[in-house]
Amino acid sequence: MESRQFHCQAENCGRSFTRKEHLTRHERSHNAANLQTCHVCHRKFNRSDSLLRHLAKHGSVFKPNPSGRSKRACITCHAGKTKCDGNEKCSTCLKRGIDCRYRTQDENQPPSPPVEQDHPMDWQGSTSSRSSAKEQEPPGRSSANPTNLGNPAHLPQTPDEPLLEVSIGNDTQQALSLTSSSLFQVPNIHGLVDWSAVKIRTDSAAADASLVLDPNLENRPDSTSATYLELYYAHFHHRWPIVHRPSLAEEPSIGIVFSSMTMIGAWLDGSVEAKKRALDSHETLITDITSQLSKVTAKDKFQHSLPACLCQAALLNIIFGLYTGLQSIVSQTMMLRNTLVAVLRDVGFFDPDSVWVDEKPGFFLPLKLVRVNQRMRLAAYLYKIDTCLGLVRNQPAVLMLEELHYGLQNTYSLWNCDGLLLWEDRQATEPIFRTDKSLYNMISESVSESIIFREYPILIEDIQFYICSIQPSIWKVSDHGEYSSDCEISIVLQKDTLRRRLELLKDRLNLMATQNVDNVEFGQEPYLPYRHYFGYENPSEPGWQNTVTARVKDLLFDTSILYNLFSLYLYADIGTFNKLAKDQTLDALQEVVQRHRHEREQRQFHVRKWIETPTARQALCHAVAILQTHQNQSTIFQAGLTIKQFTLDPMAYAALAVAALVVWTYSMFAKLPCEACFTGSRVIVFHDIELTHWTAFDSQSEKEKEMWIETGADAPAQIHGIELCMCNSDLLTNLFRIYIPPDWELANVIAPGLFD
Repeated sequence: MESRQFHCQAENCGRSFTRKEHLTRHERSHNAANLQTCHVCHRKFNRSDSLLRHLAKHGSVFKPNPSGRSKRACITCHAGKTKCDGNEKCSTCLKRGIDCRYRTQDENQPPSPPVEQDHPMDWQGSTSSRSSAKEQEPPGRSSANPTNLGNPAHLPQTPDEPLLEVSIGNDTQQALSLTSSSLFQVPNIHGLVDWSAVKIRTDSAAADASLVLDPNLENRPDSTSATYLELYYAHFHHRWPIVHRPSLAEEPSIGIVFSSMTMIGAWLDGSVEAKKRALDSHETLITDITSQLSKVTAKDKFQHSLPACLCQAALLNIIFGLYTGLQSIVSQTMMLRNTLVAVLRDVGFFDPDSVWVDEKPGFFLPLKLVRVNQRMRLAAYLYKIDTCLGLVRNQPAVLMLEELHYGLQNTYSLWNCDGLLLWEDRQATEPIFRTDKSLYNMISESVSESIIFREYPILIEDIQFYICSIQPSIWKVSDHGEYSSDCEISIVLQKDTLRRRLELLKDRLNLMATQNVDNVEFGQEPYLPYRHYFGYENPSEPGWQNTVTARVKDLLFDTSILYNLFSLYLYADIGTFNKLAKDQTLDALQEVVQRHRHEREQRQFHVRKWIETPTARQALCHAVAILQTHQNQSTIFQAGLTIKQFTLDPMAYAALAVAALVVWTYSMFAKLPCEACFTGSRVIVFHDIELTHWTAFDSQSEKEKEMWIETGADAPAQIHGIELCMCNSDLLTNLFRIYIPPDWELANVIAPGLFD
């Protein structure tokens, strides 16, 4: 007999069940209100038994008692396996008129209080909800005046303070009172943390003592390194916020991180002496880091026997390689990237089922969030630099998007709080939805234009990760074979999907860039609240908003460049263009070999065919947008090399090189010659198109640009009055060259021969 199937009616689901009750249970999972959340790792479940089994993975201490069951039972009820309410004299014993006694280990346990469902994370007296933080805030308290944050504050002395287990070091096993510690001196307030009930105890498990760092590494700043550290925080830290600045001075084995930071700051200084110091430091650091990582095995644990500072230093040195642009150093750092990814995979860093020490009850909330964000930021920015290196070297990325199971990182503002009082104020204004989403889920949902992407305040960093996530798809649809036309329709459809994703990101970025910023309501902007980018600025000082605004503008500049760069890779076959540039400087053997000659002819035919398509004109527009973005960034570029130019993110230089390569290719193989190289009088059918006129946000300009993209195959184009033609290729390349540092060798790797 044919069995009846019950089908789920939810959109895009299509699951079916043989029993109606199974369908009913499944349908509840489509309603987010019915989901149950793990209070440890914030994963969501649609069944309570699934949640209980999951909690057991975190340890028995996390597993709650079933509903209606007491945490203790008297001897009589325990022996009879009957329900006990846990009172001093339980109701069962009272009814029977017998003596009610408890086991010795249960004597000191009070009756279980009722569980408040509104605050699932309010356990062990260490945290409370954001709403309670605002309700308990004393009158007159304001986050706008952090001038007292550096002053010692005294906590009330209580005769019997409970202990709160946190991880702050490995030198002692004694329980330390918060009142006697200079590390967490805070005022007597009641908000997210109940300070009167806090003591600090070191972790019982000592870190691996095998981490032996080079004794020559810097541990504290001298006058010179302090200057480099300031450059690091001013020009690098907001772009790559990997290190937790407030706790930098208290971390063990910090020399390897501090040396990496001063190394980057020295490079940003730009002087010959500073750059030499940076390269010498990098040589020492990369040797030491590689040696330490080679000792890691699968038995090690991140943030324990594998210190977070070692992985952070490795990541900083990988990024530094891209900043230098030196081919030998980039090759070394790419090998270091491979090693770091392999080590982190081996220790279970990318395993979503890994359990962390800071997940246990009673862990000090500010310190817990620091440790959690160390993991989030290491994963996210390793993914970003992996994508950038893949683009520059025209290789696929190593790290997979599916491995980014970590939640969205805290805002820059919360990550850079000068004191716990300010931390508590900023914690209360954090975007709540960020704790409920992993980076992988957020990016995956962007394909269908999820409500979170459209309705919530997405940060600039989120858009950067969105863009980076497109790189594997671009790599797949790029023509890396012998110009195969297999599944051409499928490739066109995939590229169109990627184009729409990029356009969606561009629209969101434009809203952020064009929103009004008012000093009266500073920090409350609608599309990108600037309060999420506050740092160590003192609001009592005049002009403090300028630092925040400059920080945001830098990130908007970087993201705009990244958007146009990825668009170039989508609309143009950069790998083929790279080979065409190499073809201009072939040796004698390559010139005469028949196979190489045939491949060169195929490449030229492929490019000439591409030039006639709207895709080529679309790529030209993005190349000019990159040039114009650099020209608009600052007028100080026109005065020569400055500290500002040295401090740009290196992907800005990579984008310039790729844009120059696209313009050069179009100019060398276009059919339309300019007046200078045309032998006769040219018949003017179309007016020359000045591409720089279409870089402004203007509806009329957008319409004109779209019309030219679709129908302008026979219309000659210009950039700053220079027509795109073979005879002008050097002049056009020079427009891009002036914004690339002379010693950034990767420009000649991306566009061989163009910048010699």
